[in-house]
Amino acid sequence: MKKPENKNFNDFSINNDADSPQTLLFERLANKWFLMLLSDIVNGPERFSSLLKKHQKLSQKMLSQTLKNLEEDGLVTRHVNGNKMPIEVTYKITAFGIDLYEVVKPLFGWSNENVKKVLAYRKKYQKKQMQ
Repeated sequence: MKKPENKNFNDFSINNDADSPQTLLFERLANKWFLMLLSDIVNGPERFSSLLKKHQKLSQKMLSQTLKNLEEDGLVTRHVNGNKMPIEVTYKITAFGIDLYEVVKPLFGWSNENVKKVLAYRKKYQKKQMQ
């Protein structure tokens, strides 16, 4: 006997096809700066220079590319104020960006709470590998 189709069922299966939702989105999320910058911008509009100062290991090239990716994906908007000299460019989170932030916010909390455990496990693993 055939089961009736549940039209409310969402298929959350993961695959690695080139055009799968996971491949398309996880490529962006794999960039460690992507979510860090999103979490900076969620607190209010940010300027390029202020983001660069906050993340000293972030190059100008990587910051520029990551901001372009965030803008391309509709997560932030770029505002140019040509009335100021020099021209002021700010980045502001969109409602869509806030949606993503709310999804990953628990991951930030988990990482803050568990970083010491992870580092301890890594140290234990490295000792085990040296034996």
